[in-house]
Amino acid sequence: MPRGLRVFLIAIAVWIAFLSGTVLGIWVGGHYYRLSPLIALAPQSIRSFFFPGGSLLQLEGQIENILEEGYYKPVDKNSLENSAIDGMIKSLNDPYSEYLNPDAYRQFEDQTQGTFIGIGVTLEPKNGQLQIVSVIANSPAQEAGIKSGDLIVSVNGQSLAGKTPEEATTLIKGSAGTPVLLHIRRGNQEIDKSVVRKSLELPIVSDKMLMQNGKKIGYIRLEQFSSEAGEKVKGSLDKLVGEGAQGIILDLRDNGGGLLDEAVNVASDFIPGGTIVSVVGRDSNKQTYTASGDANASIPLVVLVNGYTASASEIVAGAIKDDGRGKLIGEKTFGKGVVQSLDLLPNGGAIKFTSGSYYTPKGININKIGIQPDIPAADDPNTPADEVVDRALAVLAP
Repeated sequence: MPRGLRVFLIAIAVWIAFLSGTVLGIWVGGHYYRLSPLIALAPQSIRSFFFPGGSLLQLEGQIENILEEGYYKPVDKNSLENSAIDGMIKSLNDPYSEYLNPDAYRQFEDQTQGTFIGIGVTLEPKNGQLQIVSVIANSPAQEAGIKSGDLIVSVNGQSLAGKTPEEATTLIKGSAGTPVLLHIRRGNQEIDKSVVRKSLELPIVSDKMLMQNGKKIGYIRLEQFSSEAGEKVKGSLDKLVGEGAQGIILDLRDNGGGLLDEAVNVASDFIPGGTIVSVVGRDSNKQTYTASGDANASIPLVVLVNGYTASASEIVAGAIKDDGRGKLIGEKTFGKGVVQSLDLLPNGGAIKFTSGSYYTPKGININKIGIQPDIPAADDPNTPADEVVDRALAVLAP
């Protein structure tokens, strides 16, 4: 046996004997990096062989030990760990990637299921700030006069500079019946709004029948792409058609998006086959999502969009436009052409990270560009009428 190999094997044997006799006296407490002082004693070759991540483990353990023993106040270990994970995600410099601590993840789950306690707004990063892209009907936010397009500068005096949408949402949410103070920037105005939180059940889909020139036109409003959005839109569509609707208006204005699968499901309510969206990730890996069938492919359709139609809403709008299934009416959309994946963590939290760019059926990526409507139209907030709906009615029932 070569001398070098014999020395290496002896070193391993000595290290294993030392480790087995010492680990029993270590309080691990669920934090494996508490073994980092032992790792540091091993020769570099052994550290690399047994602990390929040893350098990181060693650094994490050293920092925690230093702060626990030397910081002038008691240290919250959970806070240290959450901040370490948060720092890793923020180092990506991606406004759509974020760490959801266990509390934030529970709130995220509630919202995707359609219920939560809060004020009723959806936030998206825009030019380094947090912009309200949708305000839920009959929510505390709407009652307080908060509007889509408002920028939230601070919550209860705490600046939102550098915060992710989920971090801001965590600050805004709280117990039902308690107030939260928002400092809002609206154009050149600085506004303070005190809003009382309450339990909200999101009205995912609402519908009604409209009349135009003797024709019945069904109107479907989709608030967000949460769980069962596609099924609920299909239910409204079938109901309105059963009541004699001769055309459909799908309103995606101020809809900030949601679940990718539900975007595919909603588009599939109207598009009978073919590609809905393609997602391209690292190394050009491509995943194509196709229509799931059971569509109403014949009823005339228009889709209403504006500058706060974002993400999953743009997937639906882009698919309908590229397919020629219907006309888009309104204003250019927000321009979020990336998708996020969500991975759960052992601590009960999760990381949400950008996993790919999405492309419309014609291969267009709309990130930071948006989708232009087929027919431009804008609502005048100073009139009681909804000019965009009126324009849609004129198209469907001239």
